[in-house]
Amino acid sequence: MKIFNRFDRLLIIVTLLLLILLVGACSNLVGMLTGGSPALANPLVTMDPNAAATGTPFNPVPLTQTPLPPPPPTATPRASPTPIDPWSGFTAPVEPSAIEIHRPIPPLQMGENVVNIMVLGSDERPYTYGHRTDTMMLVSLDLESGIATLLSFPRDLYVFIPGWRVDRINVADAYGGPERVAQTILYNFGIKVDHTVMINFYGFTQVVDSLGGIDVKVEAYLQDECGRRDWSYFPGTYHMDGFTALCYVRMRKTTGDFDRLRRQQETLLAIFNKMLTLEGLSRVPDLYAQFLSYVETDLTVEDSLRLLPLATKLAAEPDRIHRYSIDPTMGSIWRVPYSGASVILPDWKAIEPMLHEIFESHPQD
Repeated sequence: MKIFNRFDRLLIIVTLLLLILLVGACSNLVGMLTGGSPALANPLVTMDPNAAATGTPFNPVPLTQTPLPPPPPTATPRASPTPIDPWSGFTAPVEPSAIEIHRPIPPLQMGENVVNIMVLGSDERPYTYGHRTDTMMLVSLDLESGIATLLSFPRDLYVFIPGWRVDRINVADAYGGPERVAQTILYNFGIKVDHTVMINFYGFTQVVDSLGGIDVKVEAYLQDECGRRDWSYFPGTYHMDGFTALCYVRMRKTTGDFDRLRRQQETLLAIFNKMLTLEGLSRVPDLYAQFLSYVETDLTVEDSLRLLPLATKLAAEPDRIHRYSIDPTMGSIWRVPYSGASVILPDWKAIEPMLHEIFESHPQD
């Protein structure tokens, strides 16, 4: 087994912190201070299996000089379905869905040195049942070209969850954990998830405060209310403590989930930038101890060491971090029959080309 010296251990800790903060420290904010969205009632619409049918079989009657009497009437054979796998190897649904299930997107052809990390921000609280991942962000790290791609998914995106039904994307983890989330992302977006980071929101404000606050570059105007206070932001840079950053990310009374995706990414980058300062690095031991209490991930020490060179490159060249999201042009608001839940119906004709453009069309250099 490899033995790490003091310097190696410091690199490991710094790498873990940079990774966690880069890909998800702000992801935990959605749902904090407020309850999660109500659970959906089961739609009572029967799903169309969309199976092709074979023709009705018949036997020709041989020609004779004298016509034979007609045979006694028999029932017409029923068409039998063609043996196909409409789910392409994914687990079939076990409950009916309110809409037709979109067929899976073929896996995107990414490079061998691309690492895809799914960041989940859970609204789980003590003494409560169930949770939702109200923030879901894919961080795609190209170790060869040195590019980081952030792709945010709206929590109300209405997609097929393999092994269950069509529902909000933010309930996939509650109905099968990280593996179900990975299957959902692969089925609907063709992206293979290599690792998952699950973040609980309780330590977020303490981490930001331990850093001495963060400087967030606000890109658009926002006026909203949080914690019984009115907040106003114009484009520019604002210094925020933990509570202020929390409010900035979670407010959506005057905007919505799409605008919140932008603010999550702004806050994420601010935390990453602060971590790379001498002041931020001096807090590594304290922050590491805090992370251990509320971060769940399958990333190993070896995984983190592999990502260290990329973290260094991103710090030196922030324009290597590319930001995307499923925006309002790629979906429409719709209410689920019987439950009345408001969801976002994906426009696959807009989403699929974007995915190919981001991950396949151009080399990320």
